[in-house]
Amino acid sequence: MNKYLIFIAVFLTGLSLFIYEVLLTRLFSAVLTYNLAFVVVSLAILGSGLGGILTHKITGNKKITSEKLLLTSSQWLPVSIIVSIALMYFLPFSLMFIMYVFTGMMPFILGGMVISTIFKSNIGVSGKLYFMDLLGSGIGSIAVIGIMNKFGFMSSVIVVTIFALLAFFSVSCYYRKTLKIAAAGVFLILLTGSLIQGSVIKSLEKRFYAYYTSPGTVINMLRDSDEKPLGISFSKWNAISRTDVIETTNKNEKLIVTDGGATAPIIKFNGNLNEVQYLKESVNYIPFSFGKNDDTLVIGSGGGKDVLFALLGGSRKIDAVEINPSTIEAVNNFKDFSGDIYNRPEVKVYNQDGRNFIENSSDKYDNIYLSMVMTNAIENTMYSLSENYIYTYEAFKTYLKHLKDNGKLSFMVHNAYDLAKITNTGIKVLLDKGISQDKVTDYFVIVNGVNRQESGEHGGGVNMPLVIFKNTPFTWEEINSIKNITEMQNRDIIHLPGKEDPVYKALKNKEITYTQLIKEIPFNSKPTTDNSPFFFNYSKLLPFEMYFVLLIVLFVWIVVRRKYIEQKEHRGISFYFAGLGLAYMLVEIPIIQKMVLYFGSPSLAFSFILFSLLAGSGIGSALSSHEAIEKHLLKPPKYLLITGIVIIVSQWSIIWMLNEARGLQLIYRFIVVFIAMMPMGIAMGIPFPTGIKRLESIIRDKNLVPLMWGVNGIFSVLGSTLAIIISMIFGFNAALNIGAIIYIYLFISNPLRMGKAPIQE
Repeated sequence: MNKYLIFIAVFLTGLSLFIYEVLLTRLFSAVLTYNLAFVVVSLAILGSGLGGILTHKITGNKKITSEKLLLTSSQWLPVSIIVSIALMYFLPFSLMFIMYVFTGMMPFILGGMVISTIFKSNIGVSGKLYFMDLLGSGIGSIAVIGIMNKFGFMSSVIVVTIFALLAFFSVSCYYRKTLKIAAAGVFLILLTGSLIQGSVIKSLEKRFYAYYTSPGTVINMLRDSDEKPLGISFSKWNAISRTDVIETTNKNEKLIVTDGGATAPIIKFNGNLNEVQYLKESVNYIPFSFGKNDDTLVIGSGGGKDVLFALLGGSRKIDAVEINPSTIEAVNNFKDFSGDIYNRPEVKVYNQDGRNFIENSSDKYDNIYLSMVMTNAIENTMYSLSENYIYTYEAFKTYLKHLKDNGKLSFMVHNAYDLAKITNTGIKVLLDKGISQDKVTDYFVIVNGVNRQESGEHGGGVNMPLVIFKNTPFTWEEINSIKNITEMQNRDIIHLPGKEDPVYKALKNKEITYTQLIKEIPFNSKPTTDNSPFFFNYSKLLPFEMYFVLLIVLFVWIVVRRKYIEQKEHRGISFYFAGLGLAYMLVEIPIIQKMVLYFGSPSLAFSFILFSLLAGSGIGSALSSHEAIEKHLLKPPKYLLITGIVIIVSQWSIIWMLNEARGLQLIYRFIVVFIAMMPMGIAMGIPFPTGIKRLESIIRDKNLVPLMWGVNGIFSVLGSTLAIIISMIFGFNAALNIGAIIYIYLFISNPLRMGKAPIQE
């Protein structure tokens, strides 16, 4: 039994670190911009690799034994988790984001030390150890959804601390350290008791001072506005986001705020539409002011305001699609205030991703309406690293396909950047449908979101504009209706058939081609595709944050290489493990992002795909020591060639299988994904433990094992960053194929080909 304790410790450490990573991401998403959160989390995860480097350094001088280091690092791991979260949660927001990096990094460093020390001391069973590590991470990817949805944020921190404490308990039992066993037992009882009791933790969760003081959160910005915040009347953490309802001095609405930035109002409504006629003065109402609106699809229905516009426009059947369950819960929680908007007979609410919903629907609509979906992208670059399938070329084609005769597709967007990209996407789709260049400008209308008085106050710029597309040209009756309502609302028309925007008038007159139009616009206004759906990246260059992470990681690698990888044969070995870290993430990141489209939920795609991939890799790891693999695949390392080929084939077979399973229930789609991911996962799980075992025959120093763990960890962070860069420039498929090519190149170069030497401590 004693020998199994060390495997349990690896499993629990992998489980703890994965859930902690998700919690860290959720915390930073609430207080930092998306791009900055990406930087902080990426650099924090770098700590896992640094943990391996530290293990190599500390145990290399022989003064500290592996046993002592393992006991110490596993002891401090649960402490670091709860302390690091507490510091970032309860202390006021700091503009010194490097403090968040170092604070968030500590558990990863200690976790990396725990696992790399165990690998070093048990090199002969590296395949089984890696299996347990991946199994822990894989189960963590599934468990974290249930844990966060059930317990909220702070209770989830206690749960992950308990897992880490159990890892320390297992290590203490393995080495028979009675006092440490007793101490771990006492703290386990205390933490479990606090979790069961619950009220103290719930009280602490409300003291999110970093959130309240962050300059980027809505509640903080409201303090300088006319609508002062009066307090938070509803708050909910789940695996998707933190959702709050903020009361303000405006008694006619409450604000739903997601992750501190995305806002969606709940309008005061008593069920009588005559009481909300004032909403007809809003630009949002224009798509519902003309034509038929019997059947309406609202994507991103938020607090229900857009549903009210549809009701005012005469809609009899409204499908309201909202991805965040906490948003729907918030609206229903204030049903007396909102007129129970989501439970009206005309309205049916779907807790789903809008793109996934319409892809699986056979219904057609008079009006498909999207109002500022992903509202927290108001800053142009804030969400540039985020994929979004709502606004891609393929999505646009699907929307138009689901319109009835003379139906309308309407977008309300944030600014001129969004407007140009949305409009250019629609034009491209229409051109590809066979609409001639001189006629295509008759198929859309653009209205400025602010009235003329507000436009003057904003310097005459474009702000929150509305764009409406049709499958047919706008009729003169529709054009006159739009002219009348915009004049009544005192708004400027940016583009209308017969009154074209100068840029699109040049397109109409064939003075420029569509390609020239895209090139002449000074920012990135090219349509996004499902293969590279980074809609909010408006820069023609890469976002600064990507360069920053790359430079930091490369700097760390240069320091590590110069200081610890001096011998020539060690460089070949490090090349192997660096390549594995790079290749694995170049496959993992894009495959997860591609699957969002099929599951309709980023959190489900993340969990299901990662669990399937890690479970498969765990099986591959366990099989790596099988006699058949050692006999037929090691010399030369054919397993690397097979891995590359399997990745290339699997990326297409997985998509085919998911397309065939699109109409199935969620559980069956998960089973399909699990089966489809198995070959890729198994193949990708073999190289790392095989490399660790090969060290046994080609090196004299066992202390090189944690060093190679560290190298692999550093290049995993580099790989995740490069995966996004390549995906933004060339698409997800390119990133996947480059990952496969790296595996094949490692087969060709065979950096582990060396003579045998006895291993020493």
